[in-house]
Amino acid sequence: MLLFNYIKLAWRNLIKSKLYSFINIGGLAAGLCVCMLIMLYVAHEYSYDRFHKDKDRIFALYQRIKLSNDTLQIDHFKFGTARAIQHQNAAVESFLRVGGPVGETAVIENPADPASKAEATNLSFTDAGYFIFFSFPLLQGDPETALKQPFSIVISASAARRYFGNEDVIGKQLRYNSQYLFQVTGVMADAPSNSSIKADFLLSMASIPGIESLKQFAADAQGVGGMFNVYLKLDAPAHATAVAGNISRQQAADGEPGRSLLVPFTDLHTSPQFNPGFSLRYLKLFPVVAILVLLMALINYMSLSTARATVRAREIGVRKALGAGHKHIARQFYVESALYAVLAFLLALGLCFCGRNWFFNLLQLKTDLRFLFHPTVLTIYAALLLITIVVAGSYPSFVLSRYNPITVLSGKMRKSSGGASVRKVLTVAQFSMATLLIICSIVINRQLYFFRHTNTGISKANILMLPFQSSMGNHYQAYRQQVSELNGVLETGTARYPLYGGLGMWFIQEEAPRPGLALWMMDMDRPLLNMEGLQWKIPPADMTQVGMEEKIVLNEVAVERLGFTSSPVGRYVNLGGNKMEVIGVVKDFHFQSLHSAIAPLGITVQTASSALWGSKSPGCLFVKIAPEQDLPALIAQIRKIYTAYDPAGPFKYNFLDEAFEKMYTAEDRLSGLFDGFTVLTILIAGMGLLGLAAFAAEQRMKEIGVRKVLGASVLQITALLSGEYVRLIIIALAIASPVAGYLMHQWLQQFAYRIHMQPWMFVLSACIAAATALLAIGAQTLKAAVRNPVATLRVE
Repeated sequence: MLLFNYIKLAWRNLIKSKLYSFINIGGLAAGLCVCMLIMLYVAHEYSYDRFHKDKDRIFALYQRIKLSNDTLQIDHFKFGTARAIQHQNAAVESFLRVGGPVGETAVIENPADPASKAEATNLSFTDAGYFIFFSFPLLQGDPETALKQPFSIVISASAARRYFGNEDVIGKQLRYNSQYLFQVTGVMADAPSNSSIKADFLLSMASIPGIESLKQFAADAQGVGGMFNVYLKLDAPAHATAVAGNISRQQAADGEPGRSLLVPFTDLHTSPQFNPGFSLRYLKLFPVVAILVLLMALINYMSLSTARATVRAREIGVRKALGAGHKHIARQFYVESALYAVLAFLLALGLCFCGRNWFFNLLQLKTDLRFLFHPTVLTIYAALLLITIVVAGSYPSFVLSRYNPITVLSGKMRKSSGGASVRKVLTVAQFSMATLLIICSIVINRQLYFFRHTNTGISKANILMLPFQSSMGNHYQAYRQQVSELNGVLETGTARYPLYGGLGMWFIQEEAPRPGLALWMMDMDRPLLNMEGLQWKIPPADMTQVGMEEKIVLNEVAVERLGFTSSPVGRYVNLGGNKMEVIGVVKDFHFQSLHSAIAPLGITVQTASSALWGSKSPGCLFVKIAPEQDLPALIAQIRKIYTAYDPAGPFKYNFLDEAFEKMYTAEDRLSGLFDGFTVLTILIAGMGLLGLAAFAAEQRMKEIGVRKVLGASVLQITALLSGEYVRLIIIALAIASPVAGYLMHQWLQQFAYRIHMQPWMFVLSACIAAATALLAIGAQTLKAAVRNPVATLRVE
């Protein structure tokens, strides 16, 4: 009954003070929503691959090779490696090999529906024990035999719907790369969003010897550099170190470089060493931001609750005079805090659900809806609610329950009893956090702007990249010729790989001045060399040498790393046993992202009609397009030409400038999140200051009336009421600026090419924070300043 009365009193106060209730509940809801979204993301990232039954006993095999300046980690092994490891190590209970086609794109089609032909991005060949080794559910088929026979295939539920609609797919056929028919022997559930292995098509390992382009891989013995990822299931996790040591010794005995690593399967996703697209520092940073935002919302609540203490002082005094103790008063305000927190929590849940898609689209991630109800997520949400109730109610209940009833009821309660000093500290802390995020957001955005607008040494504008597959065969030159004759096409060129999409690598042999150096390799023709705008540092003495076999062009970094102190032209480098003569040096250009320094690069330049292009080898056609062209129409024409020469291969295209920008996805995510969080923190800080300003103006109405009667102007009164807050904002700026400067300096150190922080960044941040504060308090102070003093001084 007592609890019901507390709730009833809390609800009455909530309805009575609508502005303050809106600020408290709205601010808490905003902070909780941010926490929920970020903690949902963090929990999702750390939950990767933990749904497998034997997750603690599964390890991924890697080979780490130390080079002169870098470390290379290889995760692909030959066909016989896994079986040999099991024979040599009793602790290896079972193994699994998973590998996709090498050097070509996989295309899957339903023979009964030729229009269904599409590129299969999540396709792998694997062993028959796939569904025994992992815990992926098999909806149809026998997990022990579904992948046992040659030319059998298991497809995901979504792939089954895409290719066969609602038909029963068991026994149906799918065609692989326009040649090989596979029989569907099973349907698996779509992989959850927190799985690092996402397969739509699993083809039996026994099929590889029957596929012309892959059968050589089935003949490989053990060793590094095949087409398969290898996973080992040990009898106990503690044996991983011993098994890795045994594998390293065996690899060394077989002449393989480096040492072997066994990486826990559940660590792969969150380890930047083994998942290059993942940034662990951002995963650790986001919870800190979430805590800051929630802390600001809690500060709002505590500031307003203690500020309004004088309004409820008589209520508390009467209750104490009637016998209520400290515990009863504290309990009442804890119940009130709990009511506010629960309402804010429910509102935050609704905001979280509505904003979930926007948030994860910004992060370019996909999560299953069912993950929202994962026990870990529910536990985190319950903890957030409990923390909010405890923290939000602790200080107000402590302050309000300590009032002296005699002092309160006699009307002698001082203004300081409401915790004015504490509110000042909280306001400074709140705006320090807001300013910190503003500065960080500005620096991150400027770094991204630098990435996108710095001169990379490559001409990227209006260049279309068109990968072609080995199925193009000997028709490539005819295909390229027809594309070059289209209206709007200025130039064409060819390379082995799309730019910013992949490169070859060779290791300098012992005959070179510095053996073991890793040299990135580009194969391109002379037209592409000119199209990309690469500049010569030392041009070839005879341009007819460009395009000849066993000739190579180096960049400046390669020349320096190789120790060619004198002229490098005429010197030789040994690549895989082939001695290549250096005929020229190009100026350094960024062929990788600006995260890292320019690496050593070698370029083999071919003629446009070289046999390297075509002859059943994949490559990429580069097309320079004239400005102001009808791009959809032009791409449709190119697609038509491509299909005429290669009806089996999928038509794909990408713009060079877009490929360049995709390398900064992680920074884009961080920038978008910081922009959103910065706006939210400014809003929360502004709301809190608005509430405090409104309350302060309300408490000083009579003082303002007296000052106006004595001749004070509106401007003077506005300055009087605003001055205290302006001083607090200045203190907040002084605290936040050096902290933000240090944090951003540390963040910028990860980039080989970066901006330098400028004074204007801090000035702009200060202006934004000050403008927010003045807007929040300006309306309330001006409203109080212009009020008629007769109304405020009237004796009741």
